[in-house]
This record gives sequence, structure tokens and C-alpha cells, in this order.
Amino acid sequence: MPERAESRDRHRPPTATNRTAAQVNTTALLDRLRTAGPQSLSELVQHTGLSTATVNRLVDRLTADGRVLEAGRTVPTGGRPARLVKFNARARSVLALDIGGRKIAGAVTDLEARMVRRRKRSLAPGADGRPAGDFFEALADLAGALVKDAAQGPAPVHTVAVSVPGVVRRDTGQVEFAPSLQWFDLPLGALLEERLGLPVRVANDVNLLALAELRHGAARGRRDVLTVALGTGVGASLVLGGELYGGGAGAAGEIGYTLLGRQSLATPWPGFGDLESRVGTAGILARMRERRAGREALPAGFGSEDFLRLARSGDEAATAVLAELVDDLSLTIGNAATLLNPELVVLGGGFGRAAADLLVPAVQRRLQGRIPLLPALTGAALEDAQLVGAAELAIDSAATTPT
Repeated sequence: MPERAESRDRHRPPTATNRTAAQVNTTALLDRLRTAGPQSLSELVQHTGLSTATVNRLVDRLTADGRVLEAGRTVPTGGRPARLVKFNARARSVLALDIGGRKIAGAVTDLEARMVRRRKRSLAPGADGRPAGDFFEALADLAGALVKDAAQGPAPVHTVAVSVPGVVRRDTGQVEFAPSLQWFDLPLGALLEERLGLPVRVANDVNLLALAELRHGAARGRRDVLTVALGTGVGASLVLGGELYGGGAGAAGEIGYTLLGRQSLATPWPGFGDLESRVGTAGILARMRERRAGREALPAGFGSEDFLRLARSGDEAATAVLAELVDDLSLTIGNAATLLNPELVVLGGGFGRAAADLLVPAVQRRLQGRIPLLPALTGAALEDAQLVGAAELAIDSAATTPT
């Protein structure tokens, strides 16, 4: 008996709709213009693999809505001068937001991640030391203020992206867990979209740090990179074959939960992980207090900057804690490098970048001769890497989405 039409349809392989194909083609063309600068139409045909007719049609459409501009003509070498076009980075604005344990930073950028407006807000923790209860409201208020700022200019905000210190579901923008914020199963993307009336993308902060360093910083031109961020928490991000690797549930890189020894199996870690509890800011300060027990107590407000100042001055307790920190980091990076074989390891995050001059050479010495292939190590190059990464995430969407 012949197979019914609806049954055949169920077994037919999925195909791209005309709209999907146009979106893919537009993305390819704009990516080329964003990365290569002004191009002739024949160069766009050559480098994108699209037909001449498709390139002509897309360029005309993108020129009409302002995302592509005329850039003159090529200098002729015997033939006719060719038309040049370029990407218009000022056609739209995006909003990048970066969330820390006690602060929120935001920036409106153009489509090349150049910041044109910025705001920052510090939030004091609650009486129990936990994050302020109104953290989301503060985030939404700061975002709303920046959207209003941008609306006064020629390019209102088109897309929003948020950097979060936690595990994020990439398909929904839901924050699965962010211990430093006490956020669990929070539909952050949906809540912000409802508040702002704009599309919102949410991503892990270390993934965005890695994206920023890949496109603008220490990892430019690299294809296999491990980025390790040290701060209040500890996280990592993988770039494999030039692309961010998220893992099956988007939780790849939670290196703070690395178990460092048999004793690690005896204690549950309901919030911060084993490695995180040792080399995160709280762990470093706890080690300093332990080393100072019975002697002069640490002054009120002592923080990671004070620790680094003492370590650089040769303070006995700080030097000993730094050595322990180097050992824990070396074990973690060495094991990860043996498994993944990255060509580069980037140390970032607030503490990691500030301490890179101490940590990078010390970890290199510790691992020399202990693993088969020692990757290059360096500190992160960008001061506002999470903001830049969030801007790039928003730009990827804003640059290619039709008006």
C-alpha cells in the first residue's frame, strides 16, 4: 500500500526555507564585510560562495536599510572600476550588560563594539553577606536608562546581551544557577525582554570573556584556546576549532568544580566548587586569615588588591598563599591542557588579569616537564572583556537581523 503523503513528509529530511536561506546568506555577507573591510561585489562573490545575483540583491537590500554603505570605486588596472561597499557599524546600537557579585556595568556600543555610552552601579550586599535582594531591579533600571540614552541618538538599541557569572541555557536565556548572585532557575532573558521590549541574549561571563579575547584581544588568530577566569568565582571557556564550545547543556567550562584530591570527595559543594573555594577571592582571603592566625589580623576591608600588594612586597603569609594558589592552578591547567591540548591558555577575570604577571611565569615553571605539551600562557588583554564579549554577542544578532 503506498505510503500516505503526511507519513512521507515526516521522514523527509529538513530543508531551509527561503527566509532561512536569505538569513544565512546575509550573515555570510555581513561577516565578510565586518572582518575584511570594504569589498567589491566580485570579492564578496569569491569569499562567500554566493552567486553574483544573490550578492547584488543582498547588497542593494542592506544598502537600503543602512547596514551597508557605498565606499567608492576600485582603482582600475585595465578594466572598469568596481563598486566598493562597506559595513556600516553605526547603523544600529546594542546594549551590553555585565553582572558581577556586587556591581552592574552597562554600555551602549556600535556594531564594532565601540562604546558610546556607559553606566555602572555598585550594590552593597545584604546584612547576611549575600547579594542585594533588589539585584534584578537594579539591572533592569540601569538597562532601561541606557536604552533611553541611546534613543536620543541616531541609532536606538536594537539588541541586548547580558554577561552572567553562572550556567545559562543558551536557547532560553534562563540562568540555571549563579551562586554568587543566589540566582537559580531565573528566566532572566524573558524578564528583561518583557521590561525593555527588546530581544535579549544571555550568556556565561567567561564565555563572553573568551569571545572578546578571541576577536579583539590576546587570543586573536588562535583556534584552540582555554580561558580561565579568576575572581569571586572561577570559570573557564573553551574555544575549539575557532568556535566557542558550550557542551551538551551549555555548562562546559565550570572548572571551579574541579576536584583536586581524594579529600575533595568527602565534602559536598552546594554552591562554589572545590577549586573555586581555594583560588576564588574568598578562598584566597580565608587562606590569608589562616596564615595570620595568632598574629596581626587582616585589616577591615582587606581584599584581593591588598593581597597582591603584599605578595609583591615579599610578605611571608602572602607569598605562601600565592605558592599554594600556583600549585592548585597548575594542577588544574595541566590536567585540562593534557585532555584538550589548547595552543593557548588565557588568564582573565578581575583577579586573574591583575595577577597575571605573577601567575603566568610561576605556572609555566611548575608545569615544565610535567605534561607532554605545554601550551602558551598569557594574561587577558582587555580591561572590559565581559562587556566587549556581551556587545559582540548582541552584534552577531543585531547586524544580521532585518529591520
